[in-house]
Formats: sequence, structure tokens, C-alpha cells
Amino acid sequence: MINITENNKKDCCGCTACASACPKNCISMVCDSEGFKYPKIDSKLCVDCGVCEKVCPVINSENNAELPEKAYIVRNTNPDIVKNSSSGGAVSAFCEEIIRQNGIVFGAVFDKDFNVKHESAETSSELEKFRGSKYVQSDLGNTYLNIKKQLDTGRKVLFIGAPCQAEGLKSYLRKSYDNLFTVDFVCHGVPSPLVWKKYRELMTTKYGSDIAYTNFREKTYGYHSSNLSLHFANGKKSAENTNTDYMLKSFFDGICSRPSCYDCAFRKAKRVSELTVFDCWNITRYVPSVEDDDKGYTAVFVHNDSGAEMLESVKDKFVMYPADVGALLDADGHMAVKNPDVNPKRRQYFEMLNSGVPLDCIVKELIPVKTSRKIFGKFKGVLYKTGMLKQIKKLKKN
Repeated sequence: MINITENNKKDCCGCTACASACPKNCISMVCDSEGFKYPKIDSKLCVDCGVCEKVCPVINSENNAELPEKAYIVRNTNPDIVKNSSSGGAVSAFCEEIIRQNGIVFGAVFDKDFNVKHESAETSSELEKFRGSKYVQSDLGNTYLNIKKQLDTGRKVLFIGAPCQAEGLKSYLRKSYDNLFTVDFVCHGVPSPLVWKKYRELMTTKYGSDIAYTNFREKTYGYHSSNLSLHFANGKKSAENTNTDYMLKSFFDGICSRPSCYDCAFRKAKRVSELTVFDCWNITRYVPSVEDDDKGYTAVFVHNDSGAEMLESVKDKFVMYPADVGALLDADGHMAVKNPDVNPKRRQYFEMLNSGVPLDCIVKELIPVKTSRKIFGKFKGVLYKTGMLKQIKKLKKN
């Protein structure tokens, strides 16, 4: 029987495989004080069959030093998709291909209250909700159960998620399905849904209005200077970057991710998914003949024949360049194999959060924003409009 306690939370990624597979339905996913869900077993119903342990991806994940079979750098030929995607719009093409085959797609979306959860889509018009990064651990709910039902009817299914979620799905299924296609992404970690909730409450109070729109990676000032953008019902807007936004700074400073993310069992170059996608920040390094226009490209690792077949089937929707696997891993894909550092103030961060201290006050005290970053952020719009921001980026590269 799986038993997650305060002392071994790093051994649970919250994928729901155990709860989904339990034949007695005696496992529920319960939030802890940090906002992460963990399995809770009803010992009165449990028959100690061991199924939960058999399907746990953390327990059964295998370390390997293999590399992906191939790598590519791609961009969707549809400029609107690229504009509204975090990088090059690759996943949208994969989704469209599955829909074309009368399949169904499962991915992370914002619900009406801007909580992040997994939902399905069966038409091309629904795919827009999947676009864009969501730096929060998504609530899978009954996603694995719903996917199995679809697979058992013979329907084509595409699942998009974090590497732990993709491996959790395949572990839960316990057998291969030719009609299942999975895409994971190179992951820095999954931030707390509680922090995201507190952030929304803070911003709603600050702007005196409910949130009407959010985008974690809006290309307001180009791909390399994306912002977490919020639009409010009263017409006001907020746009802050990784160095000035309270939510993003918490995430990238390693202070609010799930405990398992700092010792991730799924950080490996070779994945169980068919394809792995991630940001290609340095297109000119891999394809010197291409000028970086600051719109974004997606790097793609191919792990098996099915992944290669998918790329072949959608190649007419891409500008696509072959790339060296090792070079991509060393630069833009290093988080595929390297764990993020734990911020030493992490415990204090959550203690303050749970005691009612506002998120902005916590950030200012524990991981303060540099004054230079604040000043740069205020004038970023002017720099962008005058073209000076582009010149600053070129100087940084050189």
C-alpha cells in the first residue's frame, strides 16, 4: 500500500495513477497545506492488493542514459497559432492531426475561475484553450479513467502533460495502446495551485476587479521577453516578467514547486512519450542561416517510430529543421535532465503563505525583486516601441 507522509512527499508526483487504478476506489487525492494533492487511502476499504504500487510511476520509473532518436526545431506556418503559443506552436499541429483522425485530445486548460485542470477536446475550434504555458500543477481528476474508456473503444487519443503525468498515464494503463499518443514537455517543475490562487486573489484586490483573461507567456514584447499578462473585467491590465511578477518569480526562484520536482524521477532525455517539446531559445546556434525574429521556435525530441510518423504527417504545417540531440540537451533542453535547486527559504515561504501574509509581502521579504529590474520593467514598453529592446537583446547575446 502506498503511504505518503510529511517525510516522503518527494516520492509522490500527484499523477493520480494509484487513485485511478484502485479496484476498491479507496484512494482519494487530498490537498496538503501547500496546495498539492496526495493519495489518501481509506484503510477500512483497502484489501492491500498492491495495485497502487504496481502503477506508481515513481516506484516503477527506470533510469536510463539513452538519448532521443532524433531532434528537430519547428515552427507552425500559421502565424496566429505561433502568436498565441508559448513558443513555435508545434503541439497545435499534433492536436489538429489527432482531431483529423476523429480522435480526442486531453490537455491542461484554465476553467472559468482560472484554476488549471485537464480537459478534453474533440473539435479544432476547441484547441485554442490548450495553447500557452500554465505554470501550475494541473488537476487531472478522472482524466486517466476517461482516457482508458476512449482507448478501449479504439479511438485515437492524444495526451499532453508534464513528464510525470505522461509516465503516470502509461503506468496506470499497464499495457500498450497503439491508439494512444503522448506529448510531454521539458519541465522546470510544477508550481503550487495554492500559490496561484493566492496570486489571483492579490491581483484581483490590487486592480479592484475580477480577472477576465490570463496568459503566462504572452509575447507582449516578443518571444524572448514574454510576460504573465492579466486582463481585468474593469478594463485594466497587468503585464510582468519572470523577474518582476510575484507568481513567476516564486516559480523560477525554486520556492513553490512540488517537493518531487526537486528530485524528479522523470528527468531523463529518453522519455516514455512519443514526443517531447520545449523552448528553442537559440535558433541561430542550431540553424545559423535563420535570423531570430523573436516569434519563437519549438524544439522536439522524437522517442519512437510513432513520434517520427506524427512529425511526418504534419510536416506541411511546419517550417522544420533537423537538429543535434546533444547540442539541444546542453543548451535549451538541459532541464530535461537537470533538477532545479530548492530555495532554502521554501518552508518559510509556505508558512508565511498559510499564516495569511499576502504573496507580495512574502516575495519582497524572501526573494525581493531587484530595483534595476523594476525600473527596466516600467520602461520596457517604451524600449519595445522604439526598437531599443531588440538592440539590448542583441548586445546580451554578443
